[in-house]
Amino acid sequence: MGQRLAIQLLLLSVCSPSFLSGGGPTDSAWAGVPLPEPLRLSQLEQSLPPGPQAVQKLFSSDDVVEFVLATDFSRLKEDRGQESEEIPGQVAVRGAGGEAVDIPIQVKTRGKFRLQRRICSDPPLRLNFPESEPRGTAFDGLDKLKMVTHCRGADSYEQNVLEEYLAYRIYNHLTDISFRVQLAKVTYLDTSGENDPVTRMAFLIENHDAMAARLGGLIMDAPVTYPTGFVRDQLSLFYVFQFMIGNVDWGTGSSHNVEVVRLEDGHHPVPYDFDFTGLVDAPYAGPNELTKDLHDEVRQRVYWGVCVPGIDYMATFERFQAVREDVLAQARRPIGLSERNVESAADYLEDFYEILDDESKARAVIITKCRKWAIK
Repeated sequence: MGQRLAIQLLLLSVCSPSFLSGGGPTDSAWAGVPLPEPLRLSQLEQSLPPGPQAVQKLFSSDDVVEFVLATDFSRLKEDRGQESEEIPGQVAVRGAGGEAVDIPIQVKTRGKFRLQRRICSDPPLRLNFPESEPRGTAFDGLDKLKMVTHCRGADSYEQNVLEEYLAYRIYNHLTDISFRVQLAKVTYLDTSGENDPVTRMAFLIENHDAMAARLGGLIMDAPVTYPTGFVRDQLSLFYVFQFMIGNVDWGTGSSHNVEVVRLEDGHHPVPYDFDFTGLVDAPYAGPNELTKDLHDEVRQRVYWGVCVPGIDYMATFERFQAVREDVLAQARRPIGLSERNVESAADYLEDFYEILDDESKARAVIITKCRKWAIK
């Protein structure tokens, strides 16, 4: 309580009845309520670790970027609509020389399922960085970034964040046609003074346009509807990866948890959002309406790929075998997972590889289980 009181007194000393430029109430409950003024850099720096930032460029390593995120979290957490509004915030981070840098940003809630208050008290966020001159930080040159946060305060939800990060990194090992992610240690400062400061692990996701530009392609606003419209070897990799992590919460036709990027050789599916996977096994996750008769819980794998002519499953399995050691090493890497969660993740992935090691079993639970589709 003493730390919370100190923060509240600190914030009261800098509050003003004026709105920040570009800010405003997020719903009628906040109409006429002023936003707090930004914190001074000296106040933000108190929550930063000493020394130079280990991460010089985002999405370039498994190192952890550490920063402070300050905003009016009381107001932000009330905005649970699909048309959520941005409010002003600040990111404080150390540069390569160890100096503290304050970056003004805009922050908003995002998502669908995890945006619901009954599911997550702390919703996922999107950080919108301004166009500005490089300041020698890991955030130079960035635009909009999704941030996956802890859903609730219990440590188990932070473990879920790290397990979802692992899913993204596994797909990075399989293909460059994937979203890069950056592990982060974030200190959240509520400028309203209503919530205690808290430090938790999170991760940032590469912007979809930045991902497409990195690959020399374009994100498709009107994506491919039929499976036959995708490059076959990438589609089969996508299908088997979803089986690997125990995921049926996706749809290429509906673009549910899938981006479609157009490259020179055709359309490629790029998966995201892995909280409903068996690998993560979030407390709120369970079989959906389409698969509830096929499994009792998300740890039970269901192959959800479509029967598409031209898929070479043996070649796809070889791609998974080629990165086997990297995948298992990634699962056992010390990224903050508890020993219990490390063993759970590693065992789950090894079970997948045991299926691939037995051709008859792979044929029985993957190849022959593809979904029949009206191919066009």
